[in-house]
Amino acid sequence: MSIRFARLVAPLAVWMVVGAATGAHAAEATAPAPEPFFRHSDYGGLELSPSGRYIAALVPVQGHVRLAVIDLDTRSSKIVASMEDGDVRWFAWVNDNRLVLRGITDDESLDRRRGTTLAAVNADGTEFQKFREWAFHSVLRDGSDAVYVYSYELNRRFPNLARFDTKTGRRSLRTVDNPGDVVRWVIDRKGAIRAAVTDDKSLATRVFWRADEESPWIQLGEYRLGEGSRIHPVGFDGDGTLIVASNIGRDTYALYRYDTAKKALGEELVAHPQVDLVGGLVFDRGKNRVVGVRYDGPRPGTAWFDDDWARLQKTIDTALPGHMNTFSRAGGRALVYSYSDTDPGSYYLYDEDKRKIEFLGARHKAIKPDAMPARTPVRYVARDGLEIPGYLTLPKGRQAKNLPLIVDVHGGPFVRGTHWGWSREPAYLASLGYAVLEPEFRGSAGWGSKLQRAGWKQWGRAMQDDLNDGADWLAREGIVDAKRVCIMGASYGGYAVMMGLARDPKRWRCGINMVGVTDINLYFDISWADYAYSDWIKYAAKEMVGDQDKDAAMIKAASPLERAKDIEAPVLMVYGLQDSRVPIVHGEKMRDALTALGKPVEWVVYQEEGHGFVLERNLFDLYRRVAAFLAKHNPPD
Repeated sequence: MSIRFARLVAPLAVWMVVGAATGAHAAEATAPAPEPFFRHSDYGGLELSPSGRYIAALVPVQGHVRLAVIDLDTRSSKIVASMEDGDVRWFAWVNDNRLVLRGITDDESLDRRRGTTLAAVNADGTEFQKFREWAFHSVLRDGSDAVYVYSYELNRRFPNLARFDTKTGRRSLRTVDNPGDVVRWVIDRKGAIRAAVTDDKSLATRVFWRADEESPWIQLGEYRLGEGSRIHPVGFDGDGTLIVASNIGRDTYALYRYDTAKKALGEELVAHPQVDLVGGLVFDRGKNRVVGVRYDGPRPGTAWFDDDWARLQKTIDTALPGHMNTFSRAGGRALVYSYSDTDPGSYYLYDEDKRKIEFLGARHKAIKPDAMPARTPVRYVARDGLEIPGYLTLPKGRQAKNLPLIVDVHGGPFVRGTHWGWSREPAYLASLGYAVLEPEFRGSAGWGSKLQRAGWKQWGRAMQDDLNDGADWLAREGIVDAKRVCIMGASYGGYAVMMGLARDPKRWRCGINMVGVTDINLYFDISWADYAYSDWIKYAAKEMVGDQDKDAAMIKAASPLERAKDIEAPVLMVYGLQDSRVPIVHGEKMRDALTALGKPVEWVVYQEEGHGFVLERNLFDLYRRVAAFLAKHNPPD
């Protein structure tokens, strides 16, 4: 099959507080500029309309992100929605004529942006309406202008679902007969609410199903925290069959059809030997059935159940080799997103009848894939025999021998840390001349139950060992110099930085802690964090992190603030003043303890930021400081 291409339209503490208006004086460094890596994307979120006639996209216009619609029949485009003094951050097609979107305003910190504005607009830009801060759940796809939103009117902690008309603003509550404290609702392909997961103090979950909205809820299973295997409802096929993810009889979650009559697993749809499959269903509305499953493996891919979709995948892969190519299709058109570990990705439009593929736009025009380093999936063996997955990025054009190393630790920690593809932070660090290891240490989700469960109550212990073992493995292989290793991370990763410097002071040349926890007791006790008084902190965290009473000695030993005197290496500490997840007091207490002991600290606060940094000027400033700090304490040459 031939395809034609066309184009469519020191011991002294250094303290710095970065203000909202003026930014900061950039740290001097001769390193590559961070701007190309950390500039916001040029295009994002392209989606085909249900008929395939339109494409909607997020585009930058005069410093703000707007919502644009391209009419593929007339090849005309138009900005259809914007948020005054802010950005459109997300959208979805409600039907072929209407979109729902969410936006933020510039004066909101990252943490306040969770309370965002819901709005809707027609594809031609008419009938734009903003609504109160309803939280979007899903599109109905029933031809109406309605969507489902969460409703907290009856229960402020466990929301119900309401049908919401995006033109009139009228709502109707649909889940008054809920089966308990529901934390997850699942709708079928006709928009009926037919599965639910309830929560009991984060210590137990129960899964419910019903044949239709007039039928009673039936409990399919109850699962205690940390106990054995379970099922998760994922979605429904066109015939109403429930599809679940389950790890019954296996380590990783696989996808199955579920026999609701027998309350047992039915046909296995797809499984992966290394990663959990908990979603990724591809549904063909014309055929009214699931035709494939996208999986997020060490490298991603798609398992197709349908020959037509598999052939189209092969055609697109032939046209765009060496990339991961995902696509949606409607009306004889396919919208393709093509990316790799060196390419942030571009969008293409494929005409199935003409067999022609058209370039739409690159997400990050400033990034040149040929200049980017490869980001390779790796696995290494920890000291207790557990295999640790991760990703390794090496400087492009340099021999992989005796390189300086940065161990880049993800946050969470009980989440999937990272994914294959181009990633700005490791790419930038590698451009400075460093090898970068991103370990999926024990406790990380998505890699099977054994790996995640092994991280419980292991903060500062085996979880920390995994980071050390990764660095040692690379040193044994001769790839890195064991004497030139720094540690870096954010949130839990920032905790791991401080704990690593305290627990293993001779191992690390330096540390970079961004918004990190520094005291586990403070993590439990702080009353103004966004998770304070939650069931997670009251119950589950006691099982997964530690019990302040039963595990008091362990918690004290694993709290960097308690071990400030042991820290020797210089540390760069960066916090957001508005952070409600890890309030800045964590950093202030650690800073004060270190400076009182004469330890080397560089301290930076971004006044407008929360738990993470999103404003471009702050990202540029931050990574200039990172480059200068690394060059001073662990020079790449």
